[in-house]
Amino acid sequence: MSTTKKTTKAQTAKKSVPAKSAEKKSAPVKSAVKKVSTTKKAVAEKKTPVKKSAPKATKSVLQEVVFNVYSPDSKSVEVAGEFNNWAPAKMKKDEQGVWSLKKKLASGTYQYKFVFDGSWEIDQANPDRVPDGQGGENSVKNV
Repeated sequence: MSTTKKTTKAQTAKKSVPAKSAEKKSAPVKSAVKKVSTTKKAVAEKKTPVKKSAPKATKSVLQEVVFNVYSPDSKSVEVAGEFNNWAPAKMKKDEQGVWSLKKKLASGTYQYKFVFDGSWEIDQANPDRVPDGQGGENSVKNV
């Protein structure tokens, strides 16, 4: 009785490839993987800062704006608004009772109010107004 051993293709392939040649084939793959990972590390370590171009110089054109209000009986008048963080700035009174203050402002829209002897009020001579968020209004000046 003779027994014949059948071998599959996979078994044949395993038998036909010597162990050393299998190592040789995987060695280049391992070294290539090592090179790639080393290169990635080197690139990560050698990150050069991206040069950003300097912002273009845009000069904000300041315009002289005059705030004035007629109030001959007031002892002090100030103007407060977005242009000065709502910190009242003293105005000067002329002989006719007109209070004024000159400010240099960049182009834009500014909310403001006058402060008459401590009382905050809108500019009655200016019809441009917006809600102040507290149930009242602020005057608006477009520059």
